[in-house]
Amino acid sequence: MITAMKLQVWGVVKIGNELLLVLKKEIHRWGRWATNIKTRMKNLLAWNTTDRVFDSEEKMDDIILERSKFEFLYQSGDTFYFMDNTTYEQIELNEDDVGDAVNFMTPGLVVDIQRYEWKLVWVILPAQVKLLITECEPWVKGNTADGKITKEAILETGYAIKVPWFVESGEYVIINTESWEYSERAK
Repeated sequence: MITAMKLQVWGVVKIGNELLLVLKKEIHRWGRWATNIKTRMKNLLAWNTTDRVFDSEEKMDDIILERSKFEFLYQSGDTFYFMDNTTYEQIELNEDDVGDAVNFMTPGLVVDIQRYEWKLVWVILPAQVKLLITECEPWVKGNTADGKITKEAILETGYAIKVPWFVESGEYVIINTESWEYSERAK
């Protein structure tokens, strides 16, 4: 058990039947030493976000999620197949479970899968992934004159991103999976 005052951003707590990830925490002190903790929390089972206010001494269960490395093997329809790197156990996840991570996953990618009591909580991608650009408009001299210094490119996963004008189709690029943006050309 921890108190609301000791909540950590990116920490997970259990309140009732809800498993909540702390996204934001603000401490508000009032007169006569009264303190409230304002938080923004994401329910990891229902995938909704709520704002909650706690008394600083309110208690809740601190949760440690089980985290394992899994390799993405392949996709068949809406089902994604992963293999645990240590036990070689294979699991199947549907597209709803994988969420937006599907935009950056290619076979062979190692991801972290977090579980609570053997129930999937979420798929965590590496901070950066290397992906092939399959389509993008060619660069034409003078395009930057109108201030257009980026163009749209389609990745091998089918996801569209903005890339600098000098990046061409058939090149590998590094994508930041936290901001979903182009980071650099792959070397």
